[in-house]
This record gives sequence, C-alpha cells and structure tokens, in this order.
Amino acid sequence: MGHAVSLISYVTRIHFAENVLEDALEAELESLGVRRPLVVTDDGAGRASILDRLMLALPRSVAPILFDTAAGAATEAACAEAAALYLECGADGLIGFGGAAAISLAKAVAVQVSHPGPLRHFAGAAGGRARIRDVLPPLLAVPTMTGSCSEVVGGAVLAMRDGPHVALVSPYLTPRVVICDPTLTLDLPAGPTASTGMDSLTHCIETYVATAYNPPADGIASDGLRRAAAYLECAVDDGSDLHARREMMAAALNGALASQKGLGAVHAMSHALAAVSRQPLDHGALNAVLLPHVLAFNAPAVAPRYEAIRRELRLPPHTDLPDAISRLRERIALPSRLGEVGVEADGLARAAAFAEGDHANRTNPRRAAAGDYLAMLKAAL
Repeated sequence: MGHAVSLISYVTRIHFAENVLEDALEAELESLGVRRPLVVTDDGAGRASILDRLMLALPRSVAPILFDTAAGAATEAACAEAAALYLECGADGLIGFGGAAAISLAKAVAVQVSHPGPLRHFAGAAGGRARIRDVLPPLLAVPTMTGSCSEVVGGAVLAMRDGPHVALVSPYLTPRVVICDPTLTLDLPAGPTASTGMDSLTHCIETYVATAYNPPADGIASDGLRRAAAYLECAVDDGSDLHARREMMAAALNGALASQKGLGAVHAMSHALAAVSRQPLDHGALNAVLLPHVLAFNAPAVAPRYEAIRRELRLPPHTDLPDAISRLRERIALPSRLGEVGVEADGLARAAAFAEGDHANRTNPRRAAAGDYLAMLKAAL
C-alpha cells in the first residue's frame, strides 16, 4: 500500500495506515527538503525497537541527530538543550517521535531556533501568538501513543523553570506532516494503553461539550467517542490486536482534530497539577480520575448533550454518566484517586488558581472559578 492512499487533508497533511511509516517518511522528508533532522523523542530507552525502526526508515541521504528528553516531559530546560544541539549540528528540520512530551518539545525547539528571546515571551497568555511568525523549520510528528493531541494542533504545553506551565499557541506550530501508523503502538504495555486511551476519550468528551461553535469538530469528536467506547478495553486486554490499536489511534486522532474547538475543566486541572507537582504525573491517569467529577460539575450546563454521549458510549438512556466513566476506569485498572497518581494535598490550592487561568478553562461549558476547582480537586484526592 503506497503512502498516497493514506493521505487525509484536514488541518494538516496526515498519513494514516498500518506500516505507512517508511513510505511516508521518505516521501515527506524529500518534499520538505529536510536532510538533517533533529529527532526529538521521549521514550527512546523504554521502547528502543520502535526508535530503531524510525532510524532505519530514514533515507540514506538523511543524517539525523537524536535528542531524547530523559525526563519524559517537555520542559524549558530540555528545550534549551535541544535547541543548542539543533544549531550546533546545523539541523534543518524536526521530527517529534513519541507522545505529547516529544511533540510539544519539538514545537518549542522550532520556536527557540527561529525566534529571538525567551520562550515565555511566546506564551499565549502573554500575547505570544502574534509574535510567532511563519519562519519555523519544517516539523513532522510521528505519534507512538494513542492519547496525545499534540500532533495536529497549533500549540505546545511546556513546563517552565520558575513557574506554571505555559502554552505556546500559533497555527504555525501545527506540524507540516503527521504520520499515524498503528503498528508503532503494538509494543505499548497495558498501563500506558489504558492511560492514553482515557486521554483520547477525555479529548472527545471535552471537545464535544466545549462552548465554541464548531459543528465539524462535534461530528469528529462523536465519531472518536464511538471508536474509543468500542475498542479501548480490547486494546488494553490484548495489545497485539492490530484492529483495536488502529481504532484507538483513530479515536486519538479524532480527539486531536476536534480539540481545535477547545477543551475544558479536566485539562485545566491536569495542566495545573502537573505545574505544581514535585514529580512527573501521568496525564491520562489524571484525566481518568478527574473526568467523572467534571462531568458532574458541568451537567447543569450541558445535560442535553450527555444523552448523545451516552449513545456513543453504548449506554442505556439516563445512565449516570460520571458513574459509567468511573466503572470503565476500574475495568481498565486506572487509579480512582489523585493520591494514587502522586498528587499531594499541599499543592491543591495553587493548582486550583492555575486551573482558573488555564486556556482550557475558557471553553469549559460551565464557568469554573478557583473555588470550584479546589472543591473538585479535594473530592478527587
């Protein structure tokens, strides 16, 4: 199967097919004129076989440079290190290979090597959107997990040295090319499969009820919900089930495409908790814990939409939606309390304040202030 039959033109160029990595990578690097890419990955040691596959897929004329963010997170410090390597080696493009951390970090590096000034200057909350110009080096995204929405959005979330996470936002941050190959997820263990799968489900639910008016995004999110409901547990139970892996990658892509409409309170709190934590937190697991609480909070504002969500999740009418999500979470063995994910009580007040100011809070269907967020965080602890 050639790469042309896998091409979708929506937001950006997207290849989607099993075993499409090799053909698509060669064709797109040639088209973009990239000969010395910086490959940014976030799990090279843990999943060496798929990283080896990427390196072998690169044409002989291409000389890659590898940067593995050992922390498994997109941080300001890692960006500075990767940007220095990019410039030192004379790189001419970027490949984000992995999960949200790798792809977000690759976007931040693209800004750092093409724009003067500190990264904080380009944060969306600081008016940075207007400062990011169409001069970024070519960026390709190759997701190897099925939960990140970083691959098809014009944004990146970065942990700063001296404060909360910041979001870089610009249409120019959308990767030029995305390669979705479900065979790259076959080695993903059950735990990360469950976590990233719940992240995909959360993206679809939050975008479906978000306040912005975007009917195409609603349709895409609805389709993603249906696929996730049908195949999440299958993928967790049997990671070698390629059909389930493909459908979960499709659900993840749908949630990512729909997220241009905006997210909500679950992600506002997840971002905030990551910002105040002393240790890395599992984003998908955080979402799994928080989603039932947010569904209950938002119900007064969007209860009519919950019936459509129940249909896509194959639930009987009038089923208690927060309870149904909690039971799904238990079946795929994800934590039920924030404390189990590593969240500590002493950071909740700061996290609540950060959540109120987070960009995802702007499109939550019910107005949520710091006090509302603190109440949900305490209930989830």
